Amino acid sequence: MHHDPNMADLINTIADEVNSVLEKRRKEQYFDKVVLLYSVIENLLKWIVYTGIVWEKYSKKNLRITKNLRSEWKEIRRFCKKLNFYSAARIALAIGRIDYKLYKRVDNIREERNDLIHQLWIFRHRHNRAVIRKKLEKLALVTNDLVGVSKKMGQYIGVDEIWDLV
Repeated sequence: MHHDPNMADLINTIADEVNSVLEKRRKEQYFDKVVLLYSVIENLLKWIVYTGIVWEKYSKKNLRITKNLRSEWKEIRRFCKKLNFYSAARIALAIGRIDYKLYKRVDNIREERNDLIHQLWIFRHRHNRAVIRKKLEKLALVTNDLVGVSKKMGQYIGVDEIWDLV
């Protein structure tokens, strides 16, 4: 098996940090966690797309894992890593890995992230901790839903097989 044994730990650590910031009302850390969760959501989508594509493409075949097959998986992974937030969300919806309701929530978050970066949202709201906290709570809920999708895929595929894909 070839995988980073700390990937699940990393997600759990991020969740613990965000929950701690929210529970302890560490207002000075809200913005940092908002930015972190934007990244987590985008990367979870890419992972969901990658895993979904590879699983659907190869699960029905009784394949022997060869060097060429691993190279093909690596190329698909490279493609998925280069996806932007917009494309990753749409592909996840198109291949049936997220439902339309979750897709709409993710797409709304993508638009908010773009506003934050491109439309000076943070400048206008930088002193309003309540607004930033609400954004952080919303991001935490969507992140949790995407982790749920990942876990379901893990149960369907099997943990060992998931990590073989990565």
